Amino acid sequence: MKEFYKYFFLFHKVLSKKLFLKKFFIDVIYVLTMLLSFVLPIFLGRIVDNFRNKKALDAFYVYALIYIVVFTLQQITQVMRRAFSLVEGPRFLFERSISSVIKRKNENFVPEKEMDKIFSFEHIFEFFYGTFSMYVFILPVMMILTVGVIIFNSWKVGVIALVGFFLTGISSNKKMHKEEKIADQMSKAEYKVSEVFSDLYSGYEDIKAYETFPLTFKWLSTALERLKKAYDLFGKTEILFGLSYELGVILIMPLVIFLLGFQVFSGNLSVGRAIMLVIYIERLQSYSKVYIEDTDYISWVIARAKIAYEQYLKEDA
Repeated sequence: MKEFYKYFFLFHKVLSKKLFLKKFFIDVIYVLTMLLSFVLPIFLGRIVDNFRNKKALDAFYVYALIYIVVFTLQQITQVMRRAFSLVEGPRFLFERSISSVIKRKNENFVPEKEMDKIFSFEHIFEFFYGTFSMYVFILPVMMILTVGVIIFNSWKVGVIALVGFFLTGISSNKKMHKEEKIADQMSKAEYKVSEVFSDLYSGYEDIKAYETFPLTFKWLSTALERLKKAYDLFGKTEILFGLSYELGVILIMPLVIFLLGFQVFSGNLSVGRAIMLVIYIERLQSYSKVYIEDTDYISWVIARAKIAYEQYLKEDA
């Protein structure tokens, strides 16, 4: 995930000061909502443990207040983030990219090709300012906090969670490393196919005049074959690591439920705390799933972001 953080920072660094401060404010509110929602299971556990007791009512009031605050802040930031990630951020990057191309214009400059390439980055320009990228950005912190709470309340369950956390991290790093290389190959293959089609369209009359159709179609066939191989390799990697993750979930979750149930019936753990721990374990699995199921998408974005930044957004581009 090192490359993700690198380009997350770079795509924020290129923003103007005004846009950067606006994005920073949106992200601070988002982190606040994540932290507030993080403590909700603690108060839910207290409500269950103190049922028919005044403490349960106090815990319920706090729970309800936090929930309302989180919901309200989420609605506000969603509107602000949508406007920023879909309009303000991408518009600034498009203007910067076009300005960069015009400044370094040379004899090989083809406006149509450059504009097509720049506007093909639309999704990448939106990605780094959207909710998902911010979610991935703070995910390690949320996972560490979750594991910490689990260990504090039940060290046995915490050990299982910790093992799962490290296995997910190792598996995710290997998967990302492989997929980043494959995504880079895919990106290059896609550009090659696009370039061949563009050359075929613009030079059709010359190809027809010199009767070089067989050679041209051979180039096209080679480019498409490279693209196909890259996609096949990407799919195989995704299936391999996806199966290993599902197997881990199948083994860990029943073990955790059994251990918590045993502790509750033996009187070593309250029902409320057990419910709280189940919620945190489920959240930990949800966090881990991003590192396994979404790394293909993240790898593809990074491969495209690398090209966009190096060729169009970098100061000396």
